[in-house]
Amino acid sequence: MLAPHPDDETVGLGGTLALHGRAGDSVHVIFVTTGIHGDPGSTHSPEEYVGMRQAEARNAAEVLGLAETVFWEFPDSCVVTSQDMEHVVSRLKSEYERIRPDVVYAPHIQETHSDHHFIGLAARETHREVGRGVPLLGYEVWSPLVPTLLVDVTSVYEAKRQAIACYASQLKHSDILGATEGMNRYRAVLLPGAGSEGAHRAEAFLEVL
Repeated sequence: MLAPHPDDETVGLGGTLALHGRAGDSVHVIFVTTGIHGDPGSTHSPEEYVGMRQAEARNAAEVLGLAETVFWEFPDSCVVTSQDMEHVVSRLKSEYERIRPDVVYAPHIQETHSDHHFIGLAARETHREVGRGVPLLGYEVWSPLVPTLLVDVTSVYEAKRQAIACYASQLKHSDILGATEGMNRYRAVLLPGAGSEGAHRAEAFLEVL
């Protein structure tokens, strides 16, 4: 599973990851960037802030029952060159060989955040070369997609909320929980038998390849 920044994995598909964890699946999360630009007030030193976000990610992973968190520590919010793309794709190929995934999750390429868009493109390029036969599913964080798959995460939604709560550094300046709650409640309207009480939650995906 590819996350551009620490918290994208939980916001985008924390419920689905929790379902994998509860099913006994070995879930590996690669955090591509440090998320250093998530500190708008520059209230921490870069080293302290990166360490804080990684600690938050590990705590969230424990709540969700994930097997491994890997931090590549690339800078975020940068202009990406063709050489950058080649480097990231090369590293992703190595991870495919190491992990041999049954399914891969990455941001869908219509995400408007530049880091999300880039990681989605890199995942698609990697998958075309070495991911034959393995589903690649695009997930949404801040930009809605046109879904081809919905996952009912109602049974594990409290775990998702607890995992989001691990990201105190982001919650202090953004209503991530409220935004995520709205998106997942909205997606649940499309679930069969969801009813009108608004108790269900769902996450949406786009089958890329």
